Amino acid sequence: MMMTTSAVNNIDLYCSLMMGEIVPYYQPLIDIRTQSLYGIEVLMRWSLADENATPVTLIEAFEESGLLPEMMQYLLRQVARDINELNALLPTGLHISFNVSPSQVAAPGFVFDTLSFLAMLPLEKYRLVVEVTEEQPLANTPEVRGAFLKLQLADVSIYFDDFGTGYANLNCLEQFNVDGVKIDRLFVAGLSSDSPSGAIVPAIARLAKAYKLNVIAEGVETTQQSQILSDMGITVQQGHLFSCALSKTQLRDFLVVE
Repeated sequence: MMMTTSAVNNIDLYCSLMMGEIVPYYQPLIDIRTQSLYGIEVLMRWSLADENATPVTLIEAFEESGLLPEMMQYLLRQVARDINELNALLPTGLHISFNVSPSQVAAPGFVFDTLSFLAMLPLEKYRLVVEVTEEQPLANTPEVRGAFLKLQLADVSIYFDDFGTGYANLNCLEQFNVDGVKIDRLFVAGLSSDSPSGAIVPAIARLAKAYKLNVIAEGVETTQQSQILSDMGITVQQGHLFSCALSKTQLRDFLVVE
């Protein structure tokens, strides 16, 4: 029986962890200059949730239940297992990214859990990227700034995810030392239409250049969008034009074909 996130309770969520129903999926990021794999974004799937339950809504459900730390630890252990199993097929320098909420960043144990995951991967082969989501404001506290600094000293990159759609904005770039931003699919979709949102992408590109930040565009669906982004210098791209999110088995097939 499929479940919607609105119908689940804490027992359902806890059982999903105990029964191994939470699984990682991986969406490739492509460097279009070389048409090669640049990175993978880790996305959560719940095998019993309905098809409309997005990773964001699932994370919100775990956060509301108080089980988010346990879920993240469980998920990252699975990711480490998968990466080690596929290690021979994965390129050196591959970026492995996962989403966290502002409340996770501020929580005790976040840095330890993140670095523990990094320690489970082959030494210095991969680059870990933490993408901070924008559903909540990111508090400018010593705890948050300290968490960012500790991660960056361990060569973990910090990105603002879906930049410009929520709380992350120019003010956040002034307050926090981050390594990059991710352009939301809403803005990318506007590139191939008459939508005013399409004008936001070049503005973000200029802003990122001024702050010397890396930029990734997600939600790339068409070759036209990809070319426009490339012309702006945004060459790391993610979206269904290249691949949907993949299970471990599907990722293996993708790597073999590539």
